[in-house]
Amino acid sequence: MVAAVVLGGLFLLGMVAATGYAIRKLPAGARVPLNAGMPEYSIWLSKPAGLAAWLGTGVAVYAAFAALTVSGVAANWSPSVRLVLLPCVMLVMLAAETGAVITARQHGEAVQPGEAVQPGEADEHGEAVQPGEAGQVSA
Repeated sequence: MVAAVVLGGLFLLGMVAATGYAIRKLPAGARVPLNAGMPEYSIWLSKPAGLAAWLGTGVAVYAAFAALTVSGVAANWSPSVRLVLLPCVMLVMLAAETGAVITARQHGEAVQPGEAVQPGEADEHGEAVQPGEAGQVSA
C-alpha cells in the first residue's frame, strides 16, 4: 500500500508542477475554469484563485484517499483495489487540472469589463460572443 501512496504523491507533485507552469505562462488577467462535470457549467475564477482551488482540491483528495487506502476500513478490500484506487483518482485530478490550464491558456487574456468584444472573441467569462449579444462592436 506504500506504493499506492507514493504513486499518488507523484501525481500530486505533477499537479504542483502544472500549477507552477500556469503561474509562469498564463497572462496576469487569465481566468481558470473550475468545473465538476460539464464544461458549460464551469466557474471561471481569477488566475490565483483558480490555481489555488485546483491545488487545494488535489491535496484534499490525496489526503482523503491516502487515509482510506492505509486505513482499516479498506483492510478487507482486494489488494489490487487498494493499490490502484489512489493513483487513479490522482491521475484524474492531474488530467482535470491540466485541462483547465490548457483551456485558460487558449482563452488568453481576459477582456476587462466594459471593453468592446468582437464576435467570436471571448468575453470576461471566457465564453465566445455571438452576433447580437451585448458588448458586441458592429463591424
